[in-house]
Amino acid sequence: MRLLLPIFSFWLLLYSCGIQKVDLPEALNEVSGIEQISKDLYVSINDSGDEPYLYVFNSSGEIVHRVYVSGAKNIDWEDITYDGNYLYIGDIGNNRNQRKDLAIYRIDIDTTIKMAYEGNDSGNRLKDTVEALRYSFQYPDQKEFPPQASQMNFDSEALAYDNGNLLILSKDRSKPYKGVCKIYEGEFLEDKLNVKLLQEIKLKGFSWLTGSVTGCDYSNGMLYVLTYKRVYVYKRVNDQFNFLLKKNLGRIQQWEGVCLDSNNLIRVVAEKSRLGKQKLRTINIWE
Repeated sequence: MRLLLPIFSFWLLLYSCGIQKVDLPEALNEVSGIEQISKDLYVSINDSGDEPYLYVFNSSGEIVHRVYVSGAKNIDWEDITYDGNYLYIGDIGNNRNQRKDLAIYRIDIDTTIKMAYEGNDSGNRLKDTVEALRYSFQYPDQKEFPPQASQMNFDSEALAYDNGNLLILSKDRSKPYKGVCKIYEGEFLEDKLNVKLLQEIKLKGFSWLTGSVTGCDYSNGMLYVLTYKRVYVYKRVNDQFNFLLKKNLGRIQQWEGVCLDSNNLIRVVAEKSRLGKQKLRTINIWE
């Protein structure tokens, strides 16, 4: 009994701090991005190195379906976002800042995954393949491919939907490191995304390991920004984002995706690395 008490107290402490976590299966060892598409269903992707698949899993971390995305190529998928009908995949990874083929893929998720699970699909069967529409884009302030080392801030791992447009947040790779995140907004124009720069923000961190943005989500005027160390919350007022609060995630891990779920809780996912296993963590950011 004495041995059980410290263990019980440890888990009680985790719950009281608003933190829960589960391991994800090996199939998601390169997990990058997460979105909730139904009450207990989440969808995610792996980044570069995997085939173009969507992975549907529940809050226990169990994969319930895998869907092939036809018409898409996973050059460096980094994040996903959802508008209630369509899922958007960001092929936006650009480590060397030299890509001219950055793209967003749009998928009708409602008729392929969500409706089948909710019993609203007349065929009552999940599709194994979905078609994607491709939207190309470039950053308006990038003139060189790659730019000089001091200007290398055209990589991105963060994508969010906002009232018909997309938000794209940069991952700073400048040398020396500046810790600046650029917030872009993209408007859909036929097969292209018209991108403009809205604002630059600077997150706490002395290096790219703790200060660079690795994911984001947007809901009800709030922008949730993820790093390996923290989640930051900004409130949007017109075209400006004002800092509200931050939440520490504990020891540094390779957190690669964040979303706000239907219970107003934050879900973050980490890929497998020397910092730890692939996992899903749930956080009450307001505590």
